[in-house]
Amino acid sequence: MFVLDGVGHVYSKGTPWAHRALQDVDLRLAAGDRVIVVGPNGSGKSTLAWILAGLLTPSEGTVTVDGGPLTIADGHTAMAFQHARLQLLRPTVEADVRFGLDIDDAAVDAALRDVGLDPTTFRDRRIDELSGGEQRRVALAGVLAREPRLLVLDEPLAGLDAPSREALVQVMGRLPSQLITVIVTHDTEDAERMADRALVLGGAHVTADGPVAAVLAASSAAAN
Repeated sequence: MFVLDGVGHVYSKGTPWAHRALQDVDLRLAAGDRVIVVGPNGSGKSTLAWILAGLLTPSEGTVTVDGGPLTIADGHTAMAFQHARLQLLRPTVEADVRFGLDIDDAAVDAALRDVGLDPTTFRDRRIDELSGGEQRRVALAGVLAREPRLLVLDEPLAGLDAPSREALVQVMGRLPSQLITVIVTHDTEDAERMADRALVLGGAHVTADGPVAAVLAASSAAAN
């Protein structure tokens, strides 16, 4: 169980440039939760994503895993960024999936299959030969190979053409059943295929949290 209690964050705290990004966030995430996080620009989505991924320590409140503090060194969390090319650090697909891990060929191939890429076709492919959608799936294969308990996806569908989008939506719909998935996005078109729960942020606060269809319908109605 991942627990956020009273989490808040202020950038440049104690300076004239202080800016509050989150305030009083309480959140419980259990194995298998699939959550989509939405909200306008500046609502705190990215800050929450970085905190959940263990990449940012909140200036207020606590983040715990099974009662202990969350640290990135524990390997409980992983994050796939919108600009996947910046996350791919090796020249070939196989080398990138294997990067930093002591895994065999079978594990590499399994990770590629998990994201819908045929290992025979893609294992030796150079990263720079991949489409944008393929690069995102290779980056996702690399983080899945680490077997995290919580995965944060930052704008996974942004800028993809229709076939690449559909392929990635299908992948996200069949991620490991015990994995906690948190999808931070402006794109809610396929939300019900990717998530069961929706979290809405506004003005640095959580303004709604519940079943994805009901929460997004209420959010849309309020906006209109």
